[in-house]
Formats: sequence, structure tokens, C-alpha cells
Amino acid sequence: MSTPEHRALIYHDPAQFAGGAGAFAREGLEAGDHVLAVLTADRQDWLREELGGQAAAAIDFADAAGVYERHGPMFETVLGHLQRHAEPGRRRLRILAEQALALRHPVDVRAYLRYEAASNVAYERFDAAVLCPYDAGRLPAEILDAALQTHPEVLEDGRARRSERFADPRAFVRDGVRAEPLPAGAASLTLEGPDDLAPARAVTRAQARAAGLGEETVDDLAVAVGEITVNALIHGEPPQTLWTYVEDGHLVCRVRDAGSGLPDPLAGYLPPDRRRFSGRGLWLAHQLCDSVEIVSHDACTDVYLRTRLADGAGARRA
Repeated sequence: MSTPEHRALIYHDPAQFAGGAGAFAREGLEAGDHVLAVLTADRQDWLREELGGQAAAAIDFADAAGVYERHGPMFETVLGHLQRHAEPGRRRLRILAEQALALRHPVDVRAYLRYEAASNVAYERFDAAVLCPYDAGRLPAEILDAALQTHPEVLEDGRARRSERFADPRAFVRDGVRAEPLPAGAASLTLEGPDDLAPARAVTRAQARAAGLGEETVDDLAVAVGEITVNALIHGEPPQTLWTYVEDGHLVCRVRDAGSGLPDPLAGYLPPDRRRFSGRGLWLAHQLCDSVEIVSHDACTDVYLRTRLADGAGARRA
């Protein structure tokens, strides 16, 4: 079994993208690897032009806009490909993956970067090579720096090198979130025991409908809030509180308890152990919400569940 690779490709123009991505894909095809390219339409065109028709036809292409709509399901999709094509003893899987980060809301960007960090742990048991392009011409310096922190290696100007900025994945996820002040007028519900689970779901449904979310999304969010409420009541310390409010194009459901937080910052990012009943709530919340952020501060822990509003106000503003 080969050592898993996870590299960032920092590029400044289409030629640099095509050169780095094309070499990565071509090397995989020549080795008999399964090559998956999750790219926007224009990047797919650049890669096809670089490789030529016959080589491009051998690649499994996927539309980045659909795959990256929500990052929890995105990661579940990636893990499915790894399990099918990169288990030890099978041929190697190569993944070339880039979404249009410059067009995403900062909440979505933060979520993606946390998954970039967590993926380093997930890849450990697979025979895989992953190349993640980052457009230096459009992305701000802080995102490019985060790419260096979440990838053990970086490919720049055609040369691979170790990333001196690479950070421990758990530290990156834990330290990358900051507590936010509660907005005025946030609806609140005190949580004292199991009898408060139904009211928590009811408040969530009411606030989600008032925010204009569709019924399927309302149901998803109610389930996610229920799971996080149960976690706070079982594993946290009183007082426990649920707040709901609209902020920056999202409906936010925020659950607080006085506990010290998660023992493992990657809980919810990596699939739960199927042999155990615990650990599923956070994973499910990541699948059902656009973003899950957990921050421990001032002797309490906040879990933020964010869902983009139905009118698209969660999109990044130009």
C-alpha cells in the first residue's frame, strides 16, 4: 500500500492549473489508477484540453457545484469513492478536487477548510492521492495560508515540497472557530431535561418556517437540533440553552452548555464507529446542516448549526 498523498496546487493562471492537474491525472492513468476529477465546468474544460480526448475520456468527472453544495454530504461522497476504489489491495484512487471558493460565503469556506484538515486523518487507511487546486489569482491570502496549513505538501510552479505551515488537523479544527456575540432579539429556550427535546424541535421548526426555509430543510434542521440538544443534556453541564436567530444570510441554531467541550475536535467530521451507538449525533448534524461549528470558551461550549436561507442570502456578496 502506498502512503496517502494530500497536496495543494497553488496556481496563478489557467496554464499553471492545467500543467499541474494534467500531470497529476496523466500519472494516475499511466499507473492504472482510478482518477476522479471534481471540478467546475471551466476547470473541466482546461483539464480536457490539456489531456486530449482519449485520456480525458478515461477520467471520472463530477460537477463541483453539486458535490460541494454541503460539505458534510460532500465528505460522505468522497469516503464512498475511497471505500470503492482505494481500499488496500485495490488499485489506487486519485482525486483532483476544486470548488469555486471565491464565490462561497465565508461560513462555507471555513467549513470546507475544516474538512480539508480532517481529511488527512480519514485518508490514512486508504491508498489514495488527492490534489486540491487553489486559485492564487482570486483567493485572499488567508485562504491560501489555510491551504498550506491543511495540506502536508504543496505543488507550486511544478514542484512539490513539504508545507512548513502544515498544522495538526485537530488543532486546526479546534482553533479555527471563534465565539460570536449573541444578536439582540435571539429567541431562547432553557434546556433542563428530556421533556425539553420536543419544545426545542418545535421552536426550531417555527423559526425555520418564519425564515422561509422549505419543509424538507425544516425537518432536517429539527432533527439536527434534536441530536445536539440530546448531546448537551447527556454530555454537557447545566445551564443548557438553545438560541435561534437569523444572521448574515443564515438561520443559526446555537446550543450552549457549561461543559468543557469535545475530547476530539474531529468528532462529527469522521464517520462514527458502526459498532457503537454513541457519536452519531454530530455526524448527522454535519449531513443535515450547511455548517457545524463548535467552540469552547469562558467555561462553556457552543455548537452553531447554520442553514442558508431559502432566498439565497447565504451566498457570498460580490
